[in-house]
Amino acid sequence: MGGTQRVAKWAKYLLHLGWEVTVLTVKPIAYYAFDDSLLDELKSARIIRTGSLDPARLLYLFRRKKERAAGGKEGSTSWLYWFFIPDARILWIPIAFWKAWREVRRQKIPFVVTSGPPHSSHFIGWLLAKIARIKWVSDFRDSWLQGNLLPTPTALHRWLHRVMEKRILTDADAVTATSQHLADILAQTGNRAADSTHFLPNGYDAEDFATPFSFTDNCFDAAYIGAISSFADPRTLLEGFRLFIETAQLSPAETRLHFIGADVTGQLVSYVHENNLGDYVNCSGYLPHREAIAEMRRADLLIYLVRPGSFPALIPGKTFEYMAAGKPVLAIGDRIEGMQLLMQHAPVRHCAFDAIDAICCALLAFYQEFCQGELSKASPPPPEFSREWQAKKLAGIFSSLHS
Repeated sequence: MGGTQRVAKWAKYLLHLGWEVTVLTVKPIAYYAFDDSLLDELKSARIIRTGSLDPARLLYLFRRKKERAAGGKEGSTSWLYWFFIPDARILWIPIAFWKAWREVRRQKIPFVVTSGPPHSSHFIGWLLAKIARIKWVSDFRDSWLQGNLLPTPTALHRWLHRVMEKRILTDADAVTATSQHLADILAQTGNRAADSTHFLPNGYDAEDFATPFSFTDNCFDAAYIGAISSFADPRTLLEGFRLFIETAQLSPAETRLHFIGADVTGQLVSYVHENNLGDYVNCSGYLPHREAIAEMRRADLLIYLVRPGSFPALIPGKTFEYMAAGKPVLAIGDRIEGMQLLMQHAPVRHCAFDAIDAICCALLAFYQEFCQGELSKASPPPPEFSREWQAKKLAGIFSSLHS
């Protein structure tokens, strides 16, 4: 899903810069979304897949033997955090480390990058740095303990997590993070030197938006691109959209709301029917990245959802692709770092999460602009938000470690 694209795009553009890239990952696991199309950009990379003893891998094998049916939402895994610290992927470490160590010796690899979550992957880098004596970059796509993103059932669990996080942040040769606020927190936690922790945001791939694209019809299409989860609750959006169509007296031929992304909760369809919006709402589910980008460019209005109480340092990956799409945005919820960034570089109307009337009014304003042919367009995002720029910065971090 979204986190995969960060590492895949790094690999793509490091290859373009002349680096040799080896990716170590796991064989297929039980999960609710896959996008094999991203592999098309990594044909020059060496990709190594290993087995694992973690529950997601074992469940995949069990279901395969039972000729499992595809689909369905991901079941609750919170119980795993009672027994596996920092997460269940820790059972991948022995197999992954052994394979990585052999590849480091065989290819004489000088650098390793670990990206988490899962945060257990960082311990593979830690072991390689200690035993193989190579330089190690620890990348944080999300926080570890801040923001309540990772369950810690008891005070003992939280203490163990704190000890592990401290060890990783103290020993890594360099640390990268997806937001400036998170980078500052990690630097403080690890008592790191000022020049060894780097803000390396998610971004957009200019090649995904390079093909000219035009699509016009008389229907006002709003789209939310991304997973539906506890972090992106669609209920107030649906209530505001229902009030919007009632106020403007619009038919399904005149306006539609599209959801493109995995429904982790399994409740989206129920929420749609509770609001009697079955004829107005299209739920496409998870699409390959290219198709999701096409839907983003086809929409007249993009929706950005943030639940109340979200970690302030969050910058969802779609933030930068929304910028690159050049469309107006209706932002609903807390003003996390990602939303503030979006508001600097795109035409945005912001509403509080529970402000149903305000959501309706914002939709009415966007619809009026649509009818008049006056919907605002964003300027191209700054080049430092491109995936190519990020790969160059990562390569620069490697060079600084080697000097």
